[in-house]
Amino acid sequence: MKLEKLLQALGQQPIESSEEVCQLTRLLCRQLETFELFAQELPSQNLGFVDSKASTVELTIAGRDFTIHQSPGVLSSNRAGGTTGAVVWKVTPLFAEWISSASSLLFQSEILSSNSLVLELGCGISALVGLCLAPRVKGYVLTDQPYVAKFVEQNVAENAHISASSTGKGKAKGKKTKATAASHSKDNNVVFTPLDWETDEATPSLLTDLPDTAGRKSFDAIIACDCIYNEALIDPLVSTCADICRLRTQESDTEADPTICVVAQQLRDDQVFEGWLARFMESFHTWRAPDELLPNGLKPSSGFVVHIGILKEAYTP
Repeated sequence: MKLEKLLQALGQQPIESSEEVCQLTRLLCRQLETFELFAQELPSQNLGFVDSKASTVELTIAGRDFTIHQSPGVLSSNRAGGTTGAVVWKVTPLFAEWISSASSLLFQSEILSSNSLVLELGCGISALVGLCLAPRVKGYVLTDQPYVAKFVEQNVAENAHISASSTGKGKAKGKKTKATAASHSKDNNVVFTPLDWETDEATPSLLTDLPDTAGRKSFDAIIACDCIYNEALIDPLVSTCADICRLRTQESDTEADPTICVVAQQLRDDQVFEGWLARFMESFHTWRAPDELLPNGLKPSSGFVVHIGILKEAYTP
């Protein structure tokens, strides 16, 4: 199974490896994980914005140039329901480059391939992870609250590069090429769908706008990149992750590997992190991606961390 390749690459037992572990032991497991990550001297990242005052930011990821539109006005507003998705966060380009690389953990283990379907939670305005990863997979669904839709669609349309580098075969040279909104829409395998963790239900309809997915009812992977900063949203986020993973049970292929949940985040607040970890470990077998499988900029020593989760009811280690 492809899953076995992934677990071999992770090279360790889950942070909590048994359903029978007592409550005290589970507490110690997550406290140890939190201590190991936050006891080191973390670099100052401030809140973690790339540039919270600019209306556009220029980024180069894996040799490709992106111009990303963002909204400082929304970020500084009092909009109910949050505003943090209105600008680009530092972890996003680092994670986008790693996850979309042919040498990354999920591609090396064949969890992801050209036939894979991926859903991202809390994509924010940039769509960067989707823009980088979509050329390597069959379909990519970006989700967030409706207020980011206009910017997501603009960024997807203006950064849909037509070049060999979009599939990792080379780096873009000279002036970058952009597709028009119309041409991108025609051959689109990356789409945006509103999804509120607190009010919306995760159903196979999340795949509706993707082309050539007839008969598919679930995703091979879920991505959440820097979505953990508000304690009140921890439970809705983890519950949504679990609900999307459960869609796998509706697939006709009973031998399919379980959906993999990948969570990348900046190390900011140890209490918020431990709160997320405690809730995530209730539903998911949880592994931290080893340093040797991450680029330097994405390692805990740089202030970031990546965890891999497999729904407990879908797999027993």
